[in-house]
Amino acid sequence: MKKLFLMLLAAGLLTGCETLQLQTSATRARTAEDQRIAQENQRRIAGRLETVEMEMARISRDFDALRVQLENRCAAIEQKSEQDKREMVTRVGGELDKLIKQTAAAPAPSGAYGIEHTVRPGETLSTIAAAYGVQVKTLIEVNKIQNPDILSVGQKLFIPE
Repeated sequence: MKKLFLMLLAAGLLTGCETLQLQTSATRARTAEDQRIAQENQRRIAGRLETVEMEMARISRDFDALRVQLENRCAAIEQKSEQDKREMVTRVGGELDKLIKQTAAAPAPSGAYGIEHTVRPGETLSTIAAAYGVQVKTLIEVNKIQNPDILSVGQKLFIPE
């Protein structure tokens, strides 16, 4: 009986060892599968990271190109603005010179002083007289106007003070 017990005990121990070995093999297989999955995830993440880095590099290049374009456009606008300013100053200066010459006091035929006015499109004797605060009759007499209804653009009129 002792022998039987020892045999049963030995058989039980051997069966336990096999079970233990089977469990250890299954654990190793699961661990190996987990490692394989982890490595695959790591490769996918590395691929995504590389894609993101490439996209960031492309965006950076695009941004630099746009910055250069913007700087060039700003420089062109500044140049054009300076050119426009110079042209405007020249034009305004010329107009001021004309106005100064037109409004300079000139002696009237009768020896009185006043202003010389150059008739512009759309002006009439009444609008000119009203602008200077004189009567139409005075303008007609001083300037010896034959027909008050006819004025020529560019015609010089003396406006007495």
